Amino acid sequence: MPTNIWTLHANGISGGSNGQDLVGCHINQNAAGTAYQFTAPNVTNVLSTTTGTTLPTAPFDFPEFTYDGDTWNISVSTLSGGAASNQAQGSWDSDDENKIKETGPESGEWTAQAGATVGDDMAATKSA
Repeated sequence: MPTNIWTLHANGISGGSNGQDLVGCHINQNAAGTAYQFTAPNVTNVLSTTTGTTLPTAPFDFPEFTYDGDTWNISVSTLSGGAASNQAQGSWDSDDENKIKETGPESGEWTAQAGATVGDDMAATKSA
């Protein structure tokens, strides 16, 4: 059975310009249903997985990871936000050793929309 997947879209990301690197990334449950995964736009590219042996409840943090040249920290405040209770929301921060000397670390907020499933997303990725 496919698992709900939350997708980060450009209009749901605020803060520094690094946040736009998260456009198209996803949050979904792992196959065992014991952890959440933060993935690149291709859901098979898992960037970070929550720790523990049971599915965490919000709020929770993904372990730090490197993506697109930056080190990322992603926090999830809810998986049931918004009027329809189908939005994941949280915050992000990132740093790039090359940029940090010029601008410092960047941070912001994000909102991701549920609606697709991992099975649907995989089919779209394969047909693209």
